[in-house]
Amino acid sequence: MSGPLQKLMQGALSPGATPQDEASRLRLATAVLLVEAAQADSEFHDAEREALVRMLRARFGLDAAGADDLLSAAEQARWESGDLYQFARQINDSFPLPRKLAVVELLWEIVYSDGALEAHEDALMHKMGNLLGIRLEDLMALKRKVRGRMPG
Repeated sequence: MSGPLQKLMQGALSPGATPQDEASRLRLATAVLLVEAAQADSEFHDAEREALVRMLRARFGLDAAGADDLLSAAEQARWESGDLYQFARQINDSFPLPRKLAVVELLWEIVYSDGALEAHEDALMHKMGNLLGIRLEDLMALKRKVRGRMPG
């Protein structure tokens, strides 16, 4: 582990971790789930990357360089990790339900950002909803909400 990921994780996991370190860790966990959703169809299209950077900037108040650093750290963290559970657990342990629902809405926006929802993307969303403790009714309501905002 090196670079931006190492800085984020070392600060958040150290005994003297500050609230800022915890916030960085949660930003990383959220970004990892977004990266997983964007890459669910085995392709990371420019439209998905651009949507992801916009989301990171808007959601976390980052400038372009900060969003790029977070995206790079999230891609590295996902590549180095064996599964999504550790990231979902961080969110579950720290976020109340409304914030988890906001994360799921962002995930739906990412999977729809290339204009199509593939079967494996839908399956991944069900898995993530389950990992985050989201009721199926809420998962489907957010899916309909995001799909309703899509052009065409």
